Amino acid sequence: MLKLDTRFLFQKREESNLPATVQSDPLIPTMTNSLKYTRHIFVFLLLFLGCISHASAQQTIWPSTATPANIDAGANGPVELGVSFKSDVSGYITGVRFYKGVNNTGTHLGHLWSSTGTLLATATFTGESASGWQQVKFSSPVAINANTVYVASYYTTGHWSYDLNYFATSGVDNAPLHALANGNGAGNGVYVYGNGTVFPNFNSTNGANYWVDVVFSAGSSGPTAPTITTQPQNQTVVAGQSATFAVSAGGTAPLSYQWQKNGVSIAGATSANYTTPATATTDNGLAFRVLVSNAGGTATSSAATLTVSAVAAPSIQVSSSSINFGNDPVGTNTSQALIITNTGTATLSITQVTASGSTAFTVGGYSPPLSVSAGQKTTVMANFLPASVGATSGNISIVSNASATPTSVALSGSGVAATYTLNVSPTSLSFGNVTTGTSSSSQNVTVTNTGNSKVGISQIAVSGTGYSVTGGSTPVTLSPSQTLTLTTQFHPTVAGSASGSISIVSNATGSPATVSLSGTGVVPVQHSVALTWGASSSSVSGYNIYRSTVNGSSYTKVNSLLVTGLSFSDANVQSGGTYYYVTTAVDAAGNESSYSNQVSAIVP
Repeated sequence: MLKLDTRFLFQKREESNLPATVQSDPLIPTMTNSLKYTRHIFVFLLLFLGCISHASAQQTIWPSTATPANIDAGANGPVELGVSFKSDVSGYITGVRFYKGVNNTGTHLGHLWSSTGTLLATATFTGESASGWQQVKFSSPVAINANTVYVASYYTTGHWSYDLNYFATSGVDNAPLHALANGNGAGNGVYVYGNGTVFPNFNSTNGANYWVDVVFSAGSSGPTAPTITTQPQNQTVVAGQSATFAVSAGGTAPLSYQWQKNGVSIAGATSANYTTPATATTDNGLAFRVLVSNAGGTATSSAATLTVSAVAAPSIQVSSSSINFGNDPVGTNTSQALIITNTGTATLSITQVTASGSTAFTVGGYSPPLSVSAGQKTTVMANFLPASVGATSGNISIVSNASATPTSVALSGSGVAATYTLNVSPTSLSFGNVTTGTSSSSQNVTVTNTGNSKVGISQIAVSGTGYSVTGGSTPVTLSPSQTLTLTTQFHPTVAGSASGSISIVSNATGSPATVSLSGTGVVPVQHSVALTWGASSSSVSGYNIYRSTVNGSSYTKVNSLLVTGLSFSDANVQSGGTYYYVTTAVDAAGNESSYSNQVSAIVP
């Protein structure tokens, strides 16, 4: 890969110095004076006509047959590459060109600058060939002054062509244009790395030629190339309609137009406006642009997009093409929702929804006619109420203004014999010993409908001293597999065993269901922790005792008065608890010592 810096591997450009030779013309000795004069006049006319041709024709620094020694510098970019030049006469730069290898792809931008970096013109190369010289015209020719240095450049992402040491000692002269030798009034082999339009202000230390050229006209500026003043606009139509695209352009008349669809020219579309044939939905997304041309060049408009919408129409979609109610107890109604969605672009009108096939099937939850806006939905209820045991099938028919009408939904279900059963678990609860005046931990009873029909529970009652039940407000109905949870506690007020029961009355087989309850009230046992400690070596007025349920922290004083002895009994403890104690000494001035060592006590 070639890098544009002083670490070039210098290469010597081989040049052929072809010596000029003069040969005598054997016809000269026999010429007459008149012939001599005629030849002088002929030469003068040739020079004069050459000047006229030179003044009017566009000119470049290099001929189109010139080629670089090195076609591809590798993936070295992005970079702006340029050439410093001047003209013997004032005139116009109409464009720039550069030599391209096959790998030099991507978007190329041509630029013209003053020698101090003022951007004078820019253009994007279009219609490039795979390789060779590429040329672009500026939208308007740029006037330049005689004997003034300018810079022409182009932007590429890499794989540019080059000749090393090309401008190191000499420039290129194709009067009136001159590509300057490096240091001859300006640096040459100029470049700069980076994206976008950046002035190439770095000089190649070896005077490299990056094969950038200008297109120069020494005469008048010529015709003004077209410019797009009003771009074509995006168009949206409904299928079956036509769309019209328009452009406004300036430039020297006459202007010619050529519209393109997705980059392909449209036959006969050669005016400033273009109207499409009747569109179809398949035309959605097509891109239209126009090429405006005159003698000064061609301008390409931006692309306008055609959006084609389908003709507004409703469309119907159901949430399911079939509904299966499964096994349904005889005499029990089961319902399922059927959602109808309008997936079209116009209002869906539903005029009729009917169920057929069996009187067990019905449809409800709607009042025809139904109007469903585009993108919205409505819900109807499909019902199954079997009158006898056995499988049955049917159908829902939906009549609407959609193209696919009527819409059908298959129905199926089986009538089965009704069963009414409850499962109660557990069937007995034991609360063990509970201290009188307190409440036991809660225990739950689960009541589940294990049948295939709804069970109505009319009463839940508890008997026995000290027992309570919550969570069972009646009446309550349990659907199949539905569960009800009852919470039970024992609150003894006297010592001794106590029994009771929970009665659950329903329409289930075997009603009422019963849960037996048992528990024993016990007298509370008073617990206390006895503490003793050694006397302080200092003179003290007494001691404070601190307790915590957290090992090593969160101590709370438990004595209300200063303890003057060396022992203390803490009766405010609970069975099963672990407690941590420390003491402090207090002198006559009320100063309290730090905590003593900690002791622990476990209450059985």
